[in-house]
Amino acid sequence: MAVRNYYTKGKLLLSGAYGVLDGAIGFALPTKLGQRFCFEIDSSNTIQCNAIDDKGNTWFEAEFDVKSLAPLKTSSEEVANTFSKLLIAARSLNPDFNYSFTLETTLEFNREWGLGSSSTLIAALAQFASVNAYELLDSGFKGSGYDIACATAEGPIRFQRIGKEVSITPLNWRPTFTDELHLVYLNQKMNSREAIIHYRKAQSSDYFLNELSRLSIAISEETSDINRFEKLLLEQENLLANRLDIIAIGDQLFSDRPEGVFVSLGAWGGDFALFTGKKNIPYLEDKGYSTILKLEELCIY
Repeated sequence: MAVRNYYTKGKLLLSGAYGVLDGAIGFALPTKLGQRFCFEIDSSNTIQCNAIDDKGNTWFEAEFDVKSLAPLKTSSEEVANTFSKLLIAARSLNPDFNYSFTLETTLEFNREWGLGSSSTLIAALAQFASVNAYELLDSGFKGSGYDIACATAEGPIRFQRIGKEVSITPLNWRPTFTDELHLVYLNQKMNSREAIIHYRKAQSSDYFLNELSRLSIAISEETSDINRFEKLLLEQENLLANRLDIIAIGDQLFSDRPEGVFVSLGAWGGDFALFTGKKNIPYLEDKGYSTILKLEELCIY
């Protein structure tokens, strides 16, 4: 019985949110935490999956028919149907992917953090099934693919996808002000699909996409001046706030902050926000935010 192990990383999009879906350049960091996958090919005529969270608890288990790929039994119909859809897509891309196996996954980060439990799965399954990860993503799933790129990246990247053309540029981004860069979990997980639907309600202009790309490049190149870095972040935040018709998080939740800036990451309204300034740490703790990390604690750069 063949055993194949894969490890794929989580992701954090520092700039290019939403617009990266429409060809804008994004600037992203892979995380130090990811997901481990152990596939074991067998002769059971079923596909069995057991998913373990960062606390060591099983959060999902299911058994699928190897021919139809339909769930036979499961702890979550929603998750099982999504996984079944992925298996069907992988087989359509590679008809030789038709064998029985067991899969055990082990997640290193909190599922509520929005760091990519789905993208890490797609990246690993693509390797196991010998298919293109971006084609697998496109088979009924929505997304730019920057998270797929982060799953196997060794460090910071600039990412752009126009149609089926994917451009990934590895970066040497090592800011001198890294001690001032922190993350706070906003105590609510954002549904990426719903966020994309909201974004799609208005069509993106060339101006919006070009400006977002310009800012992604500038942010990813700024490594020495914290004031300019903050200015660029705020410029992007205002651009996105206008496009989404949403109040920026710094004004909405942290208008009385003692210093620095707060900006949303990824889907606005949940998951993590990036902030600058160490004085904001006790300020956030007083507000009841308990998950506060240095950017360099979580991300690879």
